[in-house]
Amino acid sequence: MVIIMKLDLSKVKFSNNDIRKNVKIPNVLTPKLAEFIGIMVGDGHVGYYKYPRMGKPSINYDIRISGNLKDYSYYAEYVNNLAYQLFNLKFYVLRIENDNSVMLYKNSKALYCFLSQCLKIPARKDNVRIPKQILKSSLEAKTFFLRGLADSDFTFTIKNKEGKPYPVVQGCAKSARLIKDVGSILKDLKINYCTFFERSYDKKRNKFYERHVVYINGINNVKGWFLKIGFSNPRHTQRWEIFCDNKRAGEDSNSG
Repeated sequence: MVIIMKLDLSKVKFSNNDIRKNVKIPNVLTPKLAEFIGIMVGDGHVGYYKYPRMGKPSINYDIRISGNLKDYSYYAEYVNNLAYQLFNLKFYVLRIENDNSVMLYKNSKALYCFLSQCLKIPARKDNVRIPKQILKSSLEAKTFFLRGLADSDFTFTIKNKEGKPYPVVQGCAKSARLIKDVGSILKDLKINYCTFFERSYDKKRNKFYERHVVYINGINNVKGWFLKIGFSNPRHTQRWEIFCDNKRAGEDSNSG
């Protein structure tokens, strides 16, 4: 049975600028919308600030998505096109060379209200969790949410274990609740994982960092990840394809 999740948009307010630019807010939770929400929970910032304009107070509804500069094409093209398909708006794209990062940013009252008021995505991510609309939706929507989150906050690496390549998918967050929610979806998908708390010291900044981690390791578990969830960021998918090609080549040489 397909679960169609209707969204309550009663708290969404449109500015004159939103109306003029024909900004749209979907009232049904589709897989692609779930993926965008995952990106916002991971790499996004939702906030507003007041500033004086022509002697009167004005409000900027600040929506930002930030990532590593090496993933510029993913953010500038894939994420931006996704936003256009969903909301009929495009983000401004900024390359920040001295910080080795890329930023998408937009001022939209309607999108701000949708993300902060309807989905309850906070400005600070210390205790963020997966929105209840996602948790109550179909497994497909949950899967796409995880893909968006993973493209933001997860890494795929090939480690060395006893002289052999060993694939690992790892996600990190300040929020223990977020990692717990991720684990519940992985459990539904029958993907084995483990979670732990990590505290590390950064000598350069003379500061301790704390984070909660979800860890998916081993060929079968990582294969399950790519079959059921995967990434939209080509940097991760290409690395996995190379790993699989090398593994097949090794098996063929051994059988010969």
